[in-house]
Amino acid sequence: MKGYLWKIILLVIVSFGIVFISLVCFIYGYSFKDEAQKADAIVVLGASQWSGEPSPVFKARLDHAYDLYTEEYAPVIILTGGVGDKEKLSEAFVGKNYLIGKGINKHILFLEEEGRTSLQSLKNISATLGEYKIDSIILVSDGFHMMRLKKMADDLKIVNFVSPATNSPIDKNNFAKFKYIMREAVVFCLYRLFKI
Repeated sequence: MKGYLWKIILLVIVSFGIVFISLVCFIYGYSFKDEAQKADAIVVLGASQWSGEPSPVFKARLDHAYDLYTEEYAPVIILTGGVGDKEKLSEAFVGKNYLIGKGINKHILFLEEEGRTSLQSLKNISATLGEYKIDSIILVSDGFHMMRLKKMADDLKIVNFVSPATNSPIDKNNFAKFKYIMREAVVFCLYRLFKI
């Protein structure tokens, strides 16, 4: 009986390992998927800001949203990201200032400053889309983030298209990308299991 129990435990561990490795591969493959097409709004997922300036990762996301906007994929941009620990400015506010500096009209920029996680931001956005007559969105973030964002937006019944930032410093560093994808696989599992 003892040997049988160990075989079951080993089988569970091996099965979990296979599922996890498969998930990592799916996330990696999905990181290259770009569905950009005409939509009602571009949604930029927040990333850290440094003393009022977007971090390089956040800047890459904002630059990609800028390109999508100037190529007329959508008429408005929604910026997400709350105030980090020991910070005074929200990521969304910093993103807005950055895009205004690039020549974007402030009247087409909308902020979601309450969310501290991607899911919170998407839930908050979902609650206000109807108010602004927005029926479809383009989600902009890093490639590793795309598969979970797509799943969360689908679960919230938001019509969405993913478009990863093309010039993120994470994509230029294979070790960093691997690290983020591994972390994302764990977070994706937590979302699927517990909806967090």
